[in-house]
Amino acid sequence: MTARHKQKGQALVESAIGLTYVAVPLLLLLPFMAKLTGVQHRVEQASHYTAWERTVWKESAPSRLPNRSDLYLAKKTEIDLAKQIPWRLYQQDGIKLSSTNKQAWDWSKQVHPMLKHQVKQDDAQQVAIKSHSETPQNSNELDRVTQSNRGQKLPGNVGSAVDKAVGLLSYTGFDLETDQFYRTKVNHQMENFYLAPFDKLDLKVQGSSALLASGWNAAGPHHVKNRVERLVLTKTMDMGLIQAAQKALAIIPFGKELSPSKLKFGYVEPNILPQNRLCTYGTANCGG
Repeated sequence: MTARHKQKGQALVESAIGLTYVAVPLLLLLPFMAKLTGVQHRVEQASHYTAWERTVWKESAPSRLPNRSDLYLAKKTEIDLAKQIPWRLYQQDGIKLSSTNKQAWDWSKQVHPMLKHQVKQDDAQQVAIKSHSETPQNSNELDRVTQSNRGQKLPGNVGSAVDKAVGLLSYTGFDLETDQFYRTKVNHQMENFYLAPFDKLDLKVQGSSALLASGWNAAGPHHVKNRVERLVLTKTMDMGLIQAAQKALAIIPFGKELSPSKLKFGYVEPNILPQNRLCTYGTANCGG
């Protein structure tokens, strides 16, 4: 038998093998890769969202915040912030966003179809993001989300110089939050694709972000006054002994201008600022 006769059908066999073990599995894997891209896109959005939200919502009250019953501060814990991620970025289209959700979250029903794929052969599609536990807790927003948010000082020489300058000012009683460089991470573990050899991928999708915020967080005119007064050196003269001396001098005809009601040491009047900067957060027309 000649070599020519031996090679008959070789191309057909190679094509069959290629289609069976290469082309067909890749075509079956394309929907899974599309889901993976969708998860990666949303996890990046989630990291940006958490970084931005932390610059708005505080975990603790800033320094010199007065203790007043009508004063409010935008505060949200790390857990509450993470629970907003599925509602904001993972649920189906066409649903209104709300700060207070009246219904419970459900990973199996409310998640976007893009984030579902077939985990087992001949089975219905399931959430592509893997649960933290063997028995998924679909009513828990954190069941498939791993999120971290860390505030730190500004890196580099400039950040170090700013930190030292604020440290010197702290001797006057004036404090600013210097851990305002926020780094956030959001990650998910993906469910494996049912088709071998892609059933043991154990893929992890992660998104990260960083955002620099301002350390100044003035919560109303009383907070502005308490903070700025620490930078006015003559504020140290605002004491009972000095005021008594002023009252004594005010008795003299030409000493009336020295009275405590007219000569105020360390006096700060925040009302000279624009009115929209002086509202008390939480009240009408000011976040309330």
